[in-house]
Amino acid sequence: MSMNNYILNLLNIEDNNIYIFTDKLKERKIKGSNYKIIEGILTYNPSSCPCCGCVNESHNDIIKWGFRKNCKIKIPKVSNCKSLLILHKQRFLCKNCNNTFIAETNLVDKYKSISNNTDKQIRLELMKKQSEKDVSERTDVSVSHIDRTMTKMVSHTVLRHALLPTSMNWDEFKATRDTKGKMAFIITDNDTGNIFDIQDSRKSRDLDKYFRRYSKKERDKVKHISTDFYTGYLYLAKKLFKNAKISIDRFHIITQVYVALNSTRVGLCKKDNPNYNKLKDLWKLIVKNENDLSEKKKYSKHFKKEISQKEMVNYMINTDKALKATYECYQGIINSIKNKDFKKFKNIINHPNMNISFKMKQVLNLYRENIEYIENSFIYDINNGVIEGNNNLIKCIKRIAFGYKKYDHFITRIFLIKNNIKG
Repeated sequence: MSMNNYILNLLNIEDNNIYIFTDKLKERKIKGSNYKIIEGILTYNPSSCPCCGCVNESHNDIIKWGFRKNCKIKIPKVSNCKSLLILHKQRFLCKNCNNTFIAETNLVDKYKSISNNTDKQIRLELMKKQSEKDVSERTDVSVSHIDRTMTKMVSHTVLRHALLPTSMNWDEFKATRDTKGKMAFIITDNDTGNIFDIQDSRKSRDLDKYFRRYSKKERDKVKHISTDFYTGYLYLAKKLFKNAKISIDRFHIITQVYVALNSTRVGLCKKDNPNYNKLKDLWKLIVKNENDLSEKKKYSKHFKKEISQKEMVNYMINTDKALKATYECYQGIINSIKNKDFKKFKNIINHPNMNISFKMKQVLNLYRENIEYIENSFIYDINNGVIEGNNNLIKCIKRIAFGYKKYDHFITRIFLIKNNIKG
């Protein structure tokens, strides 16, 4: 392998018409940064004139006409050093039309100074969890260029799936200010864990329009839909997906009673309550599953003696009858869900203790209104764990970037990082 081909291979340059000056490799400081300066020429015998189409058969057709100097092209870093290729492009003269033209290369597009390899690196960097400013620093281009690259990629995020997943998860997340609705709607394929699609509104009329793009035959193939208690989702799922079993995610079922119990406890945390410090500091024990409470006695600064976790909880819940009734209801519900005992769950919500707090009564009413969907969550092994994991990733992407102004850019980054579209 010649020295020229060796350097081209090292720089990942595929154009063999470029010849590197091996004796002109140097370093230079540009705008406070050290650059590796690589110099070379681009020359070849053109097949025809791009201006008049004259075929180059001899020196009477097209001749070489000097060089266009100082074409500075940004290339990817070499050994983590910023690199610049100064390319002298061959100029040609067509004797047929007397026009001149310049040699072209697949290394960089016409009228551009950033190499295609650098653009490829930018797309690969955008697939990682980092801000656009970090990508700019890694690739030695401006943030504006990153922004333009994202704008070009926006069209790839318009996913047009021919088929719907047979098992879906629905949820929403806070996107950007320029979305159609306050919340964006996300669909994941429960079987693969991949994001199926994201819409900029969770309003019923927008989702109805979106899902009706698929034929009734295709919608009838959907077997399971897992969602939360949002009425709009439940109504839409029942209306459009006639054969689908609709389940309310078990996490959201438990969250409702968790919040109800915690609200009841917080309501008792008043300064004039002698048990204020106990209820405030030991809240984790109250919401913990009673079967996981330890019976081993340890010294507690709140009780000034050795006491077990079970004894502490028993003491606290017995300070108020509403708290005790709410706590017992909470424990019954979370254990019935854990053991998948729907009969027990239904009995608890239909025959509650009259002393439970107002907040818990509201939760039980919500359960009774959606009992058919809750029953499906006991029968079928489907939950929103996959979609909640994706939502967590989305929050992470947003936090790392310190927020997004453009919805299209935000969604593009999500799909890139999730590898739903290729850079």
